[in-house]
Amino acid sequence: MYAWGPGVEASYDATWPTPFRAWSMWRHAAEYFPHLQLHKTCDLSPNKAYIFGYHPHGILAFGGWFTFGTNVLGFENKYPGIDVRVLTININFRAPFLREYLLLHGVCSVSKTAILRMLGKGKSVFIALGGGSESLLASPGKYDLILKRRRGFIRCAVQTGASLVPVLGFGEPDTYSTISRLPHSSPIRQFQRYLERSLGFTLPLAFGAGVILPVGLCPYPVPIDVVIGPEIPVERYQGDPCGAEFDAVVDKYHRIYCQGLQELFNQHKEKFAKGASDLRLVE
Repeated sequence: MYAWGPGVEASYDATWPTPFRAWSMWRHAAEYFPHLQLHKTCDLSPNKAYIFGYHPHGILAFGGWFTFGTNVLGFENKYPGIDVRVLTININFRAPFLREYLLLHGVCSVSKTAILRMLGKGKSVFIALGGGSESLLASPGKYDLILKRRRGFIRCAVQTGASLVPVLGFGEPDTYSTISRLPHSSPIRQFQRYLERSLGFTLPLAFGAGVILPVGLCPYPVPIDVVIGPEIPVERYQGDPCGAEFDAVVDKYHRIYCQGLQELFNQHKEKFAKGASDLRLVE
């Protein structure tokens, strides 16, 4: 199952033990933020597979990692029996030691092959859906999402019958200050887009708190409230996944997901993000 080298097939099986999820270091790391909490809105059956979509990505998706990559916020206690794996881009598995470090946290590949395989085995997955593209839009108080053109996770749900679960990280955009409103024609923005296309990630212009100086690379110690919404049941599609009928089903569930995400934001904005901008699907 596992061998040294550039491949990421080891991450497809997700059978490695995950002792680092309970690592005490993560508890101390979470204490850096003055308020980091997971909010459960309803029960989820342990007998189903789920795709948890996290929004917004921000710069490093701290809320998503602490919720699903570790057990610091008590996910395993609040949702017993749900085996969820954080997904990341394949390039992160091409470096020795980093690869093992990720696997020991249960992190897996975000490729379609890996997702379908895990969902087919009854495991759930977590994806920060905006990815590197959305990190370029990150700005304090702004909830601008790249979701209109995201269809891959919906396709995987329709093919497997996995339920969709929207997740909102209130406070995630406030962890860094950014220079995000660059024109698309600027050399810096073109270089950022090039990195995203060629490597799968990019380098947003972000700065936060410093250790000695007032400005640095550490995130601002701001409150983060992660709200896991109710599931959106998806009926498994039995036909050809390449036809127009399949695409119509995908579009239907995409609309339902976007609507559910908007409703979740509206229900909790005044409590966790008062004064922030409204949720916007910009791309």
